[in-house]
Amino acid sequence: MHSPSFLSRCLSGDGCFPSTSKLAAFNHTIGGKLFAERPIGAACYPTDPVYNATTCATITQNYPIDQWRSDQFGDYEQINWETCTPSDACLVPPASNSSTCGQGSVPTYSVHATSSFDVTAYVKFATKHNLRIVVKNTGHDYAGRSSAKGGFALWTHGIQGITRSQAFVPAGCSIAPQDSVTIGAGVQWETVYKYADDNDILVIGGDSGQVGAAGGWIQGGGHSVLSPTYGLGVDNLLQATIVTADGAEHTISECALPDLFFAIRGGGAGNWGVVTSITYKAHPAVPVTYVSTAATFDNIDDNYKLLQAWIEQAPAWADLGGGAFLNVHLQNTTFLGIIPNGTAEQIQAALAPVEPFFPPNATTSIVSRNSFLPFFQETFAVANEIVGINFAPSSRLIPRHYFENDAAGLARAIRKGQELLGAQAQTQQIQILADTPAPAFKRDVTAVTPVWYSSLWHVIYTTAWPNDASVAQQRQLYSNVHQAAQVLRDYAPDGGAYGNEADVYEPDHEVAFWGAANAARLRVVKAKYDPQNFFTVWQGIGWDGAQDVKFQCYAPTNPGSASSVD
Repeated sequence: MHSPSFLSRCLSGDGCFPSTSKLAAFNHTIGGKLFAERPIGAACYPTDPVYNATTCATITQNYPIDQWRSDQFGDYEQINWETCTPSDACLVPPASNSSTCGQGSVPTYSVHATSSFDVTAYVKFATKHNLRIVVKNTGHDYAGRSSAKGGFALWTHGIQGITRSQAFVPAGCSIAPQDSVTIGAGVQWETVYKYADDNDILVIGGDSGQVGAAGGWIQGGGHSVLSPTYGLGVDNLLQATIVTADGAEHTISECALPDLFFAIRGGGAGNWGVVTSITYKAHPAVPVTYVSTAATFDNIDDNYKLLQAWIEQAPAWADLGGGAFLNVHLQNTTFLGIIPNGTAEQIQAALAPVEPFFPPNATTSIVSRNSFLPFFQETFAVANEIVGINFAPSSRLIPRHYFENDAAGLARAIRKGQELLGAQAQTQQIQILADTPAPAFKRDVTAVTPVWYSSLWHVIYTTAWPNDASVAQQRQLYSNVHQAAQVLRDYAPDGGAYGNEADVYEPDHEVAFWGAANAARLRVVKAKYDPQNFFTVWQGIGWDGAQDVKFQCYAPTNPGSASSVD
């Protein structure tokens, strides 16, 4: 834990915050890229100076559109990270014409960076004036690390660019050249996938095309439906450029500042500096075969018999290199699975043990495509991410031995967790991602929990609530989703969690996200490159605990189980 002198940061509105003239002088040095920010909903509030009915109509129309939201600074995918309390919020529509738009957790100022120069200038200014650093890319962040009340933010969404090198050698390394793709901090996965397809290559990335390809996804580990065959995102990372707290830009790899490279390979988003570019391995493009099934039952018991069958089949699916995504409602389960370089015959054989548990109305479709992009466009890209709502997840990584030795017990545990969601179980499906890397990818050079490499499923519970929910109601929903994951923590104590999609109030989070040994390594890296803890996020390495005033907006909904110190 850092000394108390590092707890205090200068927030907007404090007497220590830079004067208007200092802000103007700084703005001049970066070409006018500093903006005073308001929540996106301000234009819909008749009491607000920026009220505009025409602008509000545009906002209202686009409010649930994921790409539109990622293109605006003043909003986040989940609107609970725009608010601080129900009385300090700016949600759309306003509760009444007399409602006021609160700033909430939307930072008061931001630099809209388009280059490494902007990033360096931002870091130097923010650290010089002891400001609350906040780094935002797309706002696709389930833990609120890219928003902060009173913060002075950097928006990396405008740092674009994508290039390919077919003879890339990471900085400082003496290894054979390899195919690669380098992307700017603001590039999103859909752009990468289209570029890769145009160049007849394959790059391992996220399931949502709107997610930033060089932001929190990779810094948290980066799972993919292709991970069983190709590894996590961090297993495919060759090099990065990063601006650290001293304002210096570094090119890092396994051979150049390997300790810092280790840290950004799963050590947590927003915690190590500002990543300005990422270089990934480029694999040869391959054909893919995928299957989608849907089964609806008239009772819960039969649905969970099917889930148990999927559990029993999971090891064989993983051994084929197959990735999958299951949505489990109380009486309905869908399965989407893909095998790179696979065949319809392989999938039919893999489904054979599960098919006896399908109801008569079940549907199955098997499709082959020449490359990954058509699969992505026909599946994940079809549905808009569910955004513009209040939303919170919890999750658990489940090691393989439970699938092989206790399928019935695992099915019961998952069901018990679903039941603890209460009324939310009627509307919130369990999301199960069979996207864990094969054990062969474990090389002890990434910071993610080693449990990733011995698990088969990443099980996610979710909860959501309306804008008018009271603090007490929100806290209860957080408690329910927390307790749902607790069932799996108790059932699989040797499991772990993915920090990017974990319980916001994850207990013993260092062990869950990184494992004790990796966390110890990460603390050393943190002390070396950011000794004054300028880059600090909720439950990040080196944070000063839940009681830190920087995390005041997390306190009202905390069900009381978060660890408070490192």
